[in-house]
Amino acid sequence: MRKTLLVFVATAFILTGCESNKAEAPANGTSEQSSQTSQESSAVESSTAIEEADKEDSDMASISEEELKNAEPATDISQYEELTYAQEKVDLSDYESRIVTDNPGTRVMLFLDGTKQVYKTVYVKHKQWLKVIDLQANNLVINESIQ
Repeated sequence: MRKTLLVFVATAFILTGCESNKAEAPANGTSEQSSQTSQESSAVESSTAIEEADKEDSDMASISEEELKNAEPATDISQYEELTYAQEKVDLSDYESRIVTDNPGTRVMLFLDGTKQVYKTVYVKHKQWLKVIDLQANNLVINESIQ
């Protein structure tokens, strides 16, 4: 009962505050519109930052057994432009390579030493952005544009 009453009072308080802001707005609405646009912009930027952070976390994670089971072997890694660039910093030719995802937006590849996941590459095609992740040390080896 107390929770219901608290929620009701809080909702009424918030709605009252919203109504009073509209009454105080200038007649032309310019200030309110720019404030609202600014708030919306901040919300979008905040949302984008959260999505990027979540994506960053998922990039650093190992590939699941299910994904690994469905991954296709990559026989000739020289055909992938991002791996030619990555080879300058990390020798990936010593490992078994698997294509986990290859769609119009991204390509994710995994490099194995036997059954142990060693490196993972994430290539964002439209941005030409490459990440090479050392899964053993849990750090980024490469995180840059390869244009």
